[in-house]
Amino acid sequence: MPLLKVFSSRALRVSADSLHAPLQKIFNVPADVLKVLILPTHDMSGKEDLYIDVRAKAKPERTQEVVDKAMVDMKELFGQHGYTANIRVELYEPSLQSALTP
Repeated sequence: MPLLKVFSSRALRVSADSLHAPLQKIFNVPADVLKVLILPTHDMSGKEDLYIDVRAKAKPERTQEVVDKAMVDMKELFGQHGYTANIRVELYEPSLQSALTP
């Protein structure tokens, strides 16, 4: 599951729900696989408006080139809403992941 955590020191002019579909397209995943969280933060270093932390399963099709393009596409998506973003992507080994859902 790609998990996108968007940290911002100000309220965003765009909702997680409205970002979901374009981010789903960027990561080429079904709707129920992607999770977008907007996390307000009281203080943040750096000059960018947003810090975006992405965690996703390492898969053969998620090559460095694919991840780099996804970061560029995310930067453009948030730029369309007037934000600059520092983006970090971490791919994890699926065998080391555990999850419990309702």
